[in-house]
Amino acid sequence: MRKGSKRNDWTVSEEQFLVANAGKLPKREICLLLRRSSESVRQKAKALRRQGVDVCLRYYRPTLEPCPHCGNLSGTIDRSGKCEPCRRRDQLAAIQARIADLLPLLPPDERATYERTEALLESKSDPLPEPPDTDGMSGYRRAYAGEAHARAVEACVSRNLRREVKAAQKRKERIEKKTIQ
Repeated sequence: MRKGSKRNDWTVSEEQFLVANAGKLPKREICLLLRRSSESVRQKAKALRRQGVDVCLRYYRPTLEPCPHCGNLSGTIDRSGKCEPCRRRDQLAAIQARIADLLPLLPPDERATYERTEALLESKSDPLPEPPDTDGMSGYRRAYAGEAHARAVEACVSRNLRREVKAAQKRKERIEKKTIQ
């Protein structure tokens, strides 16, 4: 503190605001909202930690955004505004619609065989990853772990849908061969 300057003590509401928003907002925003310097906020967080209050000023800026179609956090949103799982679901629906169009063209005995065997086949799917245990983690680590889990879930769902799409494409090709003959 400079000589002759006015002392500006922290109020209880300012401390509560710091505790509530530390790690949820960038330090720069906290400083602007409290009208305090970066050093003042850092020193107050340090003092609160010495008192046993869990305050971490480290802020994790999220890189995933919600898909407008399914609402899940995604890092693979393309120009059409869809995440990869939504694109795969649309692709699968188009293939299944084509299969539904081709089925009436099959001879009755082939259609019965298809319905009995092919339609019952399902693609193997990977289980979804378990959510991380975030107990005892700082807000920064919790946000990072949550985003990593969201990425892993999206990748797993995409892999499972990719398998289903490939299997449906093969089914469609087999049906197309039988309708041509």
